[in-house]
Amino acid sequence: MPDSHPLVCRFGAFGDMVLITPLLKQLYLRSGLPCDVVAVGGWNKLLFEQMPYVRQVFTIDSRSAPYWINRSQRELVRALRAQPHRFVWVCETSAKSYRLLARAGIGRDNSINQLDLPAVKNEHYCEEWLRLGNESPPGFDYAPETPQQLDTELFVSADELAQCRQWLGQRGLDPDKPLVCIQAGSKRTTRRGKANRSSNTKFWPEQNWAAVIDAVSAQLAGAQVLLCGVAAELTMCRAIEAHCRQSEAVQSVADDLPLRRLLALLSLAHSCISVDTGPAHAAAALNCPLVVLFGKACPARFRPLSSLSPVRVLVGRAQAADITEPDINHITPSQVLAEWQAMA
Repeated sequence: MPDSHPLVCRFGAFGDMVLITPLLKQLYLRSGLPCDVVAVGGWNKLLFEQMPYVRQVFTIDSRSAPYWINRSQRELVRALRAQPHRFVWVCETSAKSYRLLARAGIGRDNSINQLDLPAVKNEHYCEEWLRLGNESPPGFDYAPETPQQLDTELFVSADELAQCRQWLGQRGLDPDKPLVCIQAGSKRTTRRGKANRSSNTKFWPEQNWAAVIDAVSAQLAGAQVLLCGVAAELTMCRAIEAHCRQSEAVQSVADDLPLRRLLALLSLAHSCISVDTGPAHAAAALNCPLVVLFGKACPARFRPLSSLSPVRVLVGRAQAADITEPDINHITPSQVLAEWQAMA
């Protein structure tokens, strides 16, 4: 077996990082050692807490900033140079990413790159990463290829679950009654401009979300609906809450939901309804039954994957024969409700 820990490089958003968890497990099974991860954003250290397949996470705060004025990039390069015999699985196509790794001495002779793999049309990213993980680095005594295990995984501790239950109680919620999480916003929602601008292909109107919430509240006895997100999405969450007829069963918690609490909440939840964004992938990885609404992204490549719970995917299709591009606004509240009911 190898004596150095596998190193995986992925400069991705929240959902992208959840999608590399099958690769991390694959390399752990092949090497017998947990992986180290190179990523962008300190939140990755929180995301991979409790994961037995990960030893440590190296992060930078930006990969686009010039190297000589970005301290985090220079610190990363020094850390990687201190371990010159490491082998690296690079889940990247960006030239900037490769230039940064080259500064740390990581080149073609000690890495396997996404660019080396033949492209497969409509292949899910997890399948692509597993193909990458099944490549054997020269000079490293890795176990043979392991069976394909596509399901994503995240982990939450018993203490975190207990703390989440306590937090729910403090907010007047009963953790023993059904909790339904709604994730209406995405990273695009927090950018400048109105949430419903044409460039936000993941925006679904507040009235639609309210209609779904009202129907869920009416059909699931004791349902407690939580509008999730980051603090920048709180305004959108409260706008949805204002449209709900049964607002007493709805709470906006986007201003009080750090990452580890979100993961614990999803672990406890009855179900989740979300646009295609990072928390949707986290819900699937934590086996929370999920309905996910896609905009223009391809579900074949990006859909959340779960090992134990259902994941229902909706793509907006126009009725007109001459309109072929998907649009989230073609999804109706009744379609979302039907998919949610189908998970029961």
